[in-house]
Amino acid sequence: MREKILSFTGLLTLLLFGPFLSSTIIEAQTTRGTYTTTADVPLRAGPGTNHPVITTLPKDIKINVVAKEGYWLKVESKHGGQTGYIEEKFARPESPAQTPPPKPTTTASAAGAYRTLKDVDLRDGPGTKYKTVATLPAGIKVTVVRAEGDWLRVESKKGGKPGYVEKKSVERWTDK
Repeated sequence: MREKILSFTGLLTLLLFGPFLSSTIIEAQTTRGTYTTTADVPLRAGPGTNHPVITTLPKDIKINVVAKEGYWLKVESKHGGQTGYIEEKFARPESPAQTPPPKPTTTASAAGAYRTLKDVDLRDGPGTKYKTVATLPAGIKVTVVRAEGDWLRVESKKGGKPGYVEKKSVERWTDK
């Protein structure tokens, strides 16, 4: 009789918790692999915004995800870099069966010094839908690292926040 009770208890446990356990196992298996970042994203020392930022991973690079903790993906470097965490919303899994979507036109040839033609909004991403992080005054020199469509990625040499400006609001810097 005792064996029947234990067997029934085991069956009941499996019925109650089985779906949860199997979805957790499936999620863990499908989380691992190669992902692509969908924005410039901070790599943090732990899973949460309370952990310090190790570095910023640029948009459209491939990353190796080894685990998931809540909404955070644990990222391991294939080149010996430090392990860290990024928010899941800033990465998409690479599917070997699919061809990757076309990337926005990104050119390094746009890199170099530029001058702002007017007061310019520096934005979080390449488009007006992204929030303004600063307003750059007219006539200042900015350092462009790449172009994405009609937007230029600007990075500060003095530690200021990086961002994007519209191409039409700047011109190449020329020493006159």
